[in-house]
Amino acid sequence: MAGHAQGEGSMVMKRRDVLQGLGAGAAIGLVGLPARGATASSPLLGPPNRQWVVSEAEAMAWHRYKDSKGPALTGNESWHSFLEFLEAKLKAFGCADVHRSPWIFKRMVSSVWPDASKWGLVSNGHPVHVANFGANCGITGPDGVTAQLVLWDPETKPDVTGKIVVYRPVPRADVRAAFSGSDYEYSTPFDSWPVEGRPVPQNQDGTHSISDTVWDDMTASATFVATMRDRKPAGIVFAMNLNRAATEGLYTFPVPALYDFPSVYVDRLVGDTVIADARNRATATIRVEGALVDSQAYQLIAYLPGRDYGTDRDQQVQLRTHTDGPSISQDDGALGLLGVVKYMSRIPKPDRPRTLMIELDCRHFMPGAERAWARQDYFEKNPHARDRIVAMVAMEHLGQIEYVFDGDAIRPSGRSLPTWVYATTNQAMIDEALKAARDNQVRSCVIRSPGRPGVHGTSQGPWYGMGSGARYLGIPGYGVQGDLGAYWAHSGRINRFDPRSYRRQVAMFCQLTGFLMASDLSGLQAPKVDRATEAVPPALKS
Repeated sequence: MAGHAQGEGSMVMKRRDVLQGLGAGAAIGLVGLPARGATASSPLLGPPNRQWVVSEAEAMAWHRYKDSKGPALTGNESWHSFLEFLEAKLKAFGCADVHRSPWIFKRMVSSVWPDASKWGLVSNGHPVHVANFGANCGITGPDGVTAQLVLWDPETKPDVTGKIVVYRPVPRADVRAAFSGSDYEYSTPFDSWPVEGRPVPQNQDGTHSISDTVWDDMTASATFVATMRDRKPAGIVFAMNLNRAATEGLYTFPVPALYDFPSVYVDRLVGDTVIADARNRATATIRVEGALVDSQAYQLIAYLPGRDYGTDRDQQVQLRTHTDGPSISQDDGALGLLGVVKYMSRIPKPDRPRTLMIELDCRHFMPGAERAWARQDYFEKNPHARDRIVAMVAMEHLGQIEYVFDGDAIRPSGRSLPTWVYATTNQAMIDEALKAARDNQVRSCVIRSPGRPGVHGTSQGPWYGMGSGARYLGIPGYGVQGDLGAYWAHSGRINRFDPRSYRRQVAMFCQLTGFLMASDLSGLQAPKVDRATEAVPPALKS
């Protein structure tokens, strides 16, 4: 099948005609045959056996267990319980050589939302509502730190030494567009939620979802920490543009390394009051009580053996995700991969041409995130562990619901939340993603292949998610995630989980994983991307 770069104009027009005339979900004619050498009779190719896919009831049971322990942040009790659950399940589903790659790190501990007993803010003599404290911020005693308020101005950059800085993010149109408005290859029709079949807007931002606004504000506050590190403020008040519900329990991302001044989040209305106090040069007291404790982190590694496992002929498809996060869905990629492994375990080992190598990482929400713990990466410690890996699959952020602002609250938009599927830049890989989305009724599925123009001839944005590693290794790869919004915060609990969409997403990735396990990969290759020269997404620039 011709690549995207050849005949770009005709390819874009052909895809646009299909999308507008038939709806992207009807574009079956664009889906290619299995790659060369694939065994047509393989149970791994084509739509999955629906009876083998994890049920909605089992999905709810897995997520209820996870939610019962609270947010699973690396090293805390909930995270250890979650990892022990995953390890037991992987072993029960026939995985071999299950092992941990551990290390010890310093973890900041305070009360966890909604328990605000150990953090607070008094502005101009009046206690105000605080939505959460800043991840990995400095710790105070019970009396907190009292200092003059100063409003941050990015133009004049006032002296903040010894003062409590009030920071209101300035909306960044480029960040919002890159997060939720980038171009794409294909899209299945957007559908209504929870009752399907009702008319809903078909453009990506047709509901004005909270997702891009939360992403913009949250990442701005994270990068502001880097701006303040050397300026020695007494503390920071993040006066967000978000309403109360969207700010409640908000967790800093990208996660900063430990820093030595306290910080707290307040919503838009509270922020207006604190900003007025800062303009009047009032004083405030900021308090974040807590401690730094030694905690264990570990990456969990396992293998679902293929027919050649343990021999020189063995080839492996790497399944990866992160296990840490602040909400029910931010870190449930591990439960998605568990669903894939459970499904594949039903297929006899002789019918599994390749092994599944499962990597459950823990560094996404650790202090400083992955970059700060690069030396602890399993593949850094075990440089030959990737020698047999020929393809990659990543899953994150499953079973989510689309939300919109509603006064001080947020509510479901009435439309299913977009599922983003990423594929390496190979037309057969991209077309297979569309086929799998259609076969498994994944609604609002936006399929992207960053690095080439999309259906409208514009940028498909950055590749968000852990599947981007396939491009740096030069191997075929897929990644899936929801676009978040209501799941960056501790307030994203089990009541925001949608088992129906989770099950469809898992079924889709059972199909795509099977495709990579059983296909001749020589026809699925794409150019290797140099990580060092790749542009940094605008939201993550400091």
